[in-house]
Amino acid sequence: MRSLRRCLVIAMLLVLSGCQAGYYMHLARGHGELMRARTPVEQVLADPDTPVSVRERLARTEAMLVFAENELALPVDNAYRSYVTLDRGFVVWNLFAAPEFSLSPRTWCFPVAGCTSYRGFFDLARAEREAERLRAQGYDVYGGGAIAYSTLGWFADPLTTPMLAGNEAQVADLLFHELAHRRFYLRGDTRFNESLATTVGREGARRWLAAQGDPALIDEITLSAALRARVLAMVSDARADLARLYASEEEPARLRAGKQTIQARLRDTFEQAREAEPALGRYANWFAGPLNNAQLNTFSDYNDWVPAFDALLLDCGGHWSCFWREVERIAALPAEQRIVVMEALREAQDD
Repeated sequence: MRSLRRCLVIAMLLVLSGCQAGYYMHLARGHGELMRARTPVEQVLADPDTPVSVRERLARTEAMLVFAENELALPVDNAYRSYVTLDRGFVVWNLFAAPEFSLSPRTWCFPVAGCTSYRGFFDLARAEREAERLRAQGYDVYGGGAIAYSTLGWFADPLTTPMLAGNEAQVADLLFHELAHRRFYLRGDTRFNESLATTVGREGARRWLAAQGDPALIDEITLSAALRARVLAMVSDARADLARLYASEEEPARLRAGKQTIQARLRDTFEQAREAEPALGRYANWFAGPLNNAQLNTFSDYNDWVPAFDALLLDCGGHWSCFWREVERIAALPAEQRIVVMEALREAQDD
């Protein structure tokens, strides 16, 4: 199997040319270095030099993997059975882009994953060069570090230092989120995939804490979900205002001024909400960003369909086997029909 995967990677590289080949070579190098740096978790646990905090967290992740397979119908196989120590706070750096006066994301297409609304980099300097190139072409650009990524079952993905940095609820959420990508992935639909994984991660973490972890942290999950919903509502309102503005076909100077007004209003709305609910302060760094089309798209991609997937799980009585069957059924629909179904589910949840 390992030889087959190597051959597939080489075959994909052979059909590429120019800077595209260079980008894929960079991905192959970065991923290869990560894979070579893996150490089996059992060896890390047995190493007397392993910090106690790391040892305890790795032991808990092993129990989470068993829970994910038995209780959430998630495929674990040999994923997250190894560990890589990283000296940075992210595994890959993702770039998102959108035209200056459009909410339609710039997409990139890949041999296995299909088309996505982001492009990942192991080399931060390379990512910065690409960001500058996109800005020079007139795109809004937003970048952020991802503390984990999934190879969709092609490789034995490792645990990394950034993945273990949060509390137990956050680690469980992240782990189940990434395993959800191994369970199901719809080529070409970032919003469907990421919202699905967000729902699975959050609900899986809640069930984990209720059954195996610290039940007190369930309140943190509930609070996080409520805060995320409030921010999503703010972002959705701003995106709706921007969509109307861009459809007006005003001259660029007027569009640019109107866009700045909407962005400023979004910041003010957040600050007012933060005064009433100090816990929203955890989003302060996010709102300190450019709030451009690319950044607003990113938040929507990870959250827009979460209420719909929540409703789907509720309709299934909380049973994962039913949930995954329905996910596959909806995903098989033509794109326009799929959106109609997801909108109906979201509206039912909101009601």
